[in-house]
Amino acid sequence: MLGSIKDSLASSAAKAMLAGRIQRYGTLTELRIRSGEKTLAVELLLAGEKEPIRIEVGRYRITGVSGAFKITLENVTASREWIQLLLEDFVTGKTFPIPSLAIVGLGGQFFMRPNSQD
Repeated sequence: MLGSIKDSLASSAAKAMLAGRIQRYGTLTELRIRSGEKTLAVELLLAGEKEPIRIEVGRYRITGVSGAFKITLENVTASREWIQLLLEDFVTGKTFPIPSLAIVGLGGQFFMRPNSQD
């Protein structure tokens, strides 16, 4: 129960953050994070489209240390073939930097850098 509340809050925060970044291309209508399963679901209504587009990340992986986190998206699918092909070429299996703030919402853990004095 607590996990689903955290996921709901994280999804809402991420949606608010990402909505402005994609505004030029369309509207982010849904973003759902399931941190326990490490999955994501996004629904977009792109400019010029009549029907929303759905993108699902079947699995994501978080790596890195505090201040330098990265996410790798695996098993990414889309409801449109041309978007699916773009995702396969430019997103699936690739690693992208993400802000430390996003780690908690995605179910990752903070990894501390080793103390240089140890």
